[in-house]
Amino acid sequence: MKVLRQQEVSIQTTGEFKVGDQIQVGKYTATCQKVTKKGALFLLDQYLDEPFKMNRENTNEGGYEASDLRTELQKNSILEIFSSVREMMVPFKNGDLLRIPYAEEFFGDVDTYEPSGKKQWPLMRDRKNRIAIREGEAYEWGWLQNKVKSSGTYFAYVTYDGDTAYDAASDSHGGRPVFRLRLG
Repeated sequence: MKVLRQQEVSIQTTGEFKVGDQIQVGKYTATCQKVTKKGALFLLDQYLDEPFKMNRENTNEGGYEASDLRTELQKNSILEIFSSVREMMVPFKNGDLLRIPYAEEFFGDVDTYEPSGKKQWPLMRDRKNRIAIREGEAYEWGWLQNKVKSSGTYFAYVTYDGDTAYDAASDSHGGRPVFRLRLG
């Protein structure tokens, strides 16, 4: 696999990927956010072309695991975007090949949301790395997995300027998938 850009980030180096490496995935680019023994975690640099509702019904019951957005990301129409790297993709613990980020991976600890136990990705300390667009849109907000602690309808999202906020599950926002590639 051809690495498009290698950034000088001395945080982690394992196998053939390191934090900051960029690869081409269909018409999108993806940047390596973290490298572990299980593989290299990549995040699309752009939102997918269409916005998504977390749930058609305005509820956060069951969290991201029970969401309509999770179901959408596992459909062949979305997975075929990743055909160039599909052979290298390693499923997450729940068997999914794609997921969306957690608030903590973007922002570190955030008290408003149900905690995930995840740590902030090093590149996300820089606000500009949290910002993404969807083709043809000037601004875009993007879903995060965390439910809001005090609500039965809200999920976290990242705003167009790289801050965190929350919105009703039935609203439409961008989807910026995370996937894992095996090392070596």
